[in-house]
This record gives sequence, structure tokens and C-alpha cells, in this order.
Amino acid sequence: MKPGRVVSRLIVSGALVMGLFSTDVVAGGPVTVGGSVTDINGNPLRDVEVTALAEGSEKPFTAHSRKNGEFSIELPDSDMNYTFRFLKKGFDVVSTELTPGSEELSPLDVTLALADQVSFTEARERAIPVFNEGVAALEADDKAAALEKFRQASAIDPDFLEAASATAAIAMDLKDFATAADASENLVRLQPDDITAISTAYFSELMIGDMDRLIPSARRLADANPEVVSSEMVQHARVLFDRDELAGSRSLLELVVEKQPATADAYLQLGLTCNMIGDTACAKDALERYLELAPDGPDAATAQSLLDYLK
Repeated sequence: MKPGRVVSRLIVSGALVMGLFSTDVVAGGPVTVGGSVTDINGNPLRDVEVTALAEGSEKPFTAHSRKNGEFSIELPDSDMNYTFRFLKKGFDVVSTELTPGSEELSPLDVTLALADQVSFTEARERAIPVFNEGVAALEADDKAAALEKFRQASAIDPDFLEAASATAAIAMDLKDFATAADASENLVRLQPDDITAISTAYFSELMIGDMDRLIPSARRLADANPEVVSSEMVQHARVLFDRDELAGSRSLLELVVEKQPATADAYLQLGLTCNMIGDTACAKDALERYLELAPDGPDAATAQSLLDYLK
């Protein structure tokens, strides 16, 4: 069960910005800045007014996005600082300040949200610069520093979806399962139907052995995606058994046989677990059911021997 990977992007006042800007420049000379504009679903937006106002100037340079969402705007001086604004009726206005400079950089790709879809709070405004520091650290391949910045941004604004996603993803990558568990639970709060977040919460809680959270998390995952209730979850129950987490192992196995009653291996492991707990009735019922489902299974002789002993 592998959690999905989350790629972080710079965020500027309602926009998701990948990279900074595209330039073909000579130091101090003319520059062409290009990029694209999409909605939150990734669809290109045409006729978005793009303005670039040089510092100290009163008249902005203007361009409009084309049918494919792409735009380009010619500016007279690459060393000037420009305030870029992206305007389209019905969408939130996005603005950012850029100095093109003398290097060739990546396109200015901006996402506009419908005016009623994003409401930036004071907490979000404080969290965004911290989040962007995390993006910079990630681009520098400093995952530990990136994780700390994403975690801080999420603490500042617990409703900051991108910060929670980035925290969960990087924490899983670094095997910081306690942080991943908290972040993914926050993600589930924000997006209750997010299968990746539900799966990450379950897996990270399994790894830290938090039984109080694991079993409800396993049921939530089973309800959201019944296909995961399989031999893989039985294997997780075996791991708990080996750790002497017998109550957790039993609860997980009982969930498996509830959702997938024909999973023979689950009954075998349930029989072994209940026997260790001292619940003879449970052990006998589980072993008998295993033998019904897999009379010629590889563990049939072991199951029959234990069943005879219990009787």
C-alpha cells in the first residue's frame, strides 16, 4: 500500500505558480516573459489580462492569454522590478513581483481560482511565505528542511491543503511516520474522500503502532476502497502479531473477514491470534472456517493439529 507522491509548487495569493518566469534576456536589456494561465482543474484560460507595471512607473505593459492559455509580454528592461497581475472576470486577481534578471528561467505558470472558491485568511497569508521556503528547500534537495517548513506552514494554517499534502508526502519519503500520520489525518479532515490521504494515514499509523488510530483508520480505508482488504492487510496483521500487538492484530483480521469473508489466510491468522490471546472459542471457529475454505491449503495440517489440541 503505497501513498501517492505530492509535488509542491510555489503559491502566490491564490495562484499555484510553477517556477518563476520565462526569459530570453540580455542584462539590462529587453526581455520577453512568457507562461500560461489555467483554472484549478488545469484547463487553459483565454483572454486573461496580464499586466506588468515597472517600479516607479504609472503605465503597465499589457498582454492577453491565447486560446491555449499561453501568454508572452515584452518588457524594456530585464533589471527592473515588475508587478505582474492576472485578471479575468469571475476569477480572483493574482499578483506577484518579479525581476527577470539576466538568467533564463522556467515559465510563469499561474492558476486562477473562481472568485468564490478561495478565501485567503490572515493565517494563509502568513503561511504562504513559509511554504514557499519549503519549496525552495525541496528544489535544493534538502528534504529535511523542506519538511520542517511545510510542517510550520501547516501549523500556521491547518486548512492549508497544499501544506498538509506536502508535509505528508515528504514525511513518508523520510520515514517520519508520526509526522506523516498527523498530516494525513489533517488531509482527511480537509478532503474526506481523498483515497491517497486515507491510505497514507492507515500505513503511517501501522508503522508507528498506534492501535487507537490504526483500527478506525483501517475501517475507514476498507469502506473507501474495499479492494485493499486483501492478503496485504492480513500480512499487516501478522506484523502486529509478531510485535505482540495481539488485540490490534485480532481487530484488523476481524475487519478483513467482515469485508472479505472468503479470505482463508485471514481465518488462519485469526485462529493463531485468538489462541495466543486465550480465546479458545474464537480460535476454534476461525481454524474450522480456514479448513472449510482451504482444506488442501499449505497450512491445513498445522490448522488441524492446533484445532485437535484445542478440542
